Amino acid sequence: MAASNKKLRKFYSGVYKKGEELHYSSLLFSGDKVPPAKREVFKEISWAGKTVLDAGCGTGEMAYLIAKAGAKQVFGVDYSSAAIKVAKENYNLPNLNYECADLSKFRSKFDVIVSLGTLEHQDDPLHTLKKLKERLNPRGHLILTCPNWTNPRGHILMTLWFLFRAKITLADIHYLTPIEFKTWARQLNLELSWRTIDHDWGYGKKMILDLERRLPNITRDSKLPTDGKKIKEFIAWAKKHIVPMGKRNEFSGAVGLYHFKK
Repeated sequence: MAASNKKLRKFYSGVYKKGEELHYSSLLFSGDKVPPAKREVFKEISWAGKTVLDAGCGTGEMAYLIAKAGAKQVFGVDYSSAAIKVAKENYNLPNLNYECADLSKFRSKFDVIVSLGTLEHQDDPLHTLKKLKERLNPRGHLILTCPNWTNPRGHILMTLWFLFRAKITLADIHYLTPIEFKTWARQLNLELSWRTIDHDWGYGKKMILDLERRLPNITRDSKLPTDGKKIKEFIAWAKKHIVPMGKRNEFSGAVGLYHFKK
């Protein structure tokens, strides 16, 4: 587990240089350049006429979708120069600008701020949310996505994390759920609506594919006392007992989408 967000800068620069689709699980993209979570965010509000900040814009896909949908102005900000370079090379519109900068140095205010898959990498998520709230115009929107762990996949991996400090992810500093976001909304005096998405990854066939890929790496990197045969036995058990028992509910998706309103 990374000790701080600062140490992740080099990691993510490497990811963006070689290409996100080569680094992340193919399950994230499902054959689509834009992951399902970003498409769900895109449908969350009408972007027409809005000023928008994409905080942690990565290689620019989300910022481009929003700008193309008629936003007045979109600013994509990321602390990885490699990500900004890719964004500028691939996604350009007159109402779209990119900047390699630390978000703490940004002073403008916006109608909407999106920050996708970033909060779990922040040293102090609540502090980050406070800073994002300060950058919102009155009645502004703050929309985030974050991995969600309140599902069978999450329960399996969280057990490995809490009992053995197993390296279940490469870069996450925090493992968050809707429970944390509800608490933060009260502390920040913000209205919150939320849902989870990508349910099949939480308890279905996609979960099985993820565990087949992930568990051998976790046990190897964390030097856990097991072997490939036992992992296969567990996955076979999960196919038979978890997938048929999986039930879609508000907590069961693998990704949480959180919409704060000022």
